[in-house]
Amino acid sequence: MTIQQVAARFCVIATFAAASSSVWAFADDEARTAILDLREQVKTLQAAQLNFVSRIEELQKQNRMLTGRVEELSNQIHQEGRSTRDLFKDLDQRLGKFEPRIVVINGESVEVMPQEKAAYDEAVNALQSGDYKKAETLFAAFAENWNRSAYRPDALFWLGSSQYANEKYKSAYNTQNQLIKSYPKHARIPDAMLSVASSQAALGNLKAARNTLQRVQRQFPKTEASKEAAARLKTLR
Repeated sequence: MTIQQVAARFCVIATFAAASSSVWAFADDEARTAILDLREQVKTLQAAQLNFVSRIEELQKQNRMLTGRVEELSNQIHQEGRSTRDLFKDLDQRLGKFEPRIVVINGESVEVMPQEKAAYDEAVNALQSGDYKKAETLFAAFAENWNRSAYRPDALFWLGSSQYANEKYKSAYNTQNQLIKSYPKHARIPDAMLSVASSQAALGNLKAARNTLQRVQRQFPKTEASKEAAARLKTLR
């Protein structure tokens, strides 16, 4: 092999080595670029993930705040609802003191005011407890203050009874006669007439007492009052 041939081969080999070196250099650049791009993508994803996590935490915080606010409002509504119920209950109780109510008096349903009923009940309680002086005072006040009350006839009857118990026979006589004249058809009239007869007898007017008892028999025959009148007539004779 000549020197020229050896030189030619060397040139070919050198040219091939240079070309190979250029190819490998180009491949390394692409790999580095790809790695750099991948790193940027990873950084972008990490940043996005951190932002997403931060957003979730913020939403959770807001949710906790909203939940607490809802509970607070719920408690306020509950308290306000209870306060409203208490207010209306108190209002109903207050208005109830001024609103009429239906009661049964001598078998009839009538309308009375709460204060009216309270005043009458107080007088009746005094009578039932045997405090006839207090009962007389209360029944007298009731008859004057509630002169249109459905309780008034009964109040007059019990006023006369209290006066009789207090040995005020003349007053008892006048009160029962007032009842008889003012309410001639009232259910208390037979008993009021018996009370009149008792007052007449206590005052020493036996003839008048007998006449009153006989009137009871005539006006209310076959009644308990008539039987009571007959029994008293026997004692007066």
